[in-house]
Amino acid sequence: MLRRFLMKTLNRFLSIALAILSLTSCTRKAEQAAQYNDIIIQRQKDIIAAFDRFDSTFADSIASKEEIEFAFVNMQSNIKHSILSIDSIGPFNNDPLLQQSARDLFTAYDKMVEDDYRILKEIKLMPAESITAPMIDTTISVQIRIHDVSKLAQEKFLKAQEEFGKKYNLTFE
Repeated sequence: MLRRFLMKTLNRFLSIALAILSLTSCTRKAEQAAQYNDIIIQRQKDIIAAFDRFDSTFADSIASKEEIEFAFVNMQSNIKHSILSIDSIGPFNNDPLLQQSARDLFTAYDKMVEDDYRILKEIKLMPAESITAPMIDTTISVQIRIHDVSKLAQEKFLKAQEEFGKKYNLTFE
């Protein structure tokens, strides 16, 4: 009788210990997943800040050619650095979902800069008397394309981020 009682007590103790260990392990995994996500989001914030600096310089009517070129190159290098950074952190727990999604987002940003932002920069650097109505129309259509491409890429990333959050018990604000 005593032996059966001790066995039941031991089994309960082991069950409770395993449950606590499991909860601790899940909590730790969620914390690691949150830190991984934070690294990616920080890279994205850095890219957005570079976009903002370029946009401010672009909108500045007295910005010099050098300032515009510097803001453009800074934007390019920031994106390329972010892509390399994402590649270097690797997948989270052999799960490439968030890493690949961030890489796709940053690659979309890179293509926007190489194609669309380059067009805007070239038009901005032209002498005012050389700018024609079709060039202004091009500028408007390029800005619309930048908005649309950026929005689509961001939506894809957010969807992957939500899936990542569900998988690792994260909630995003």
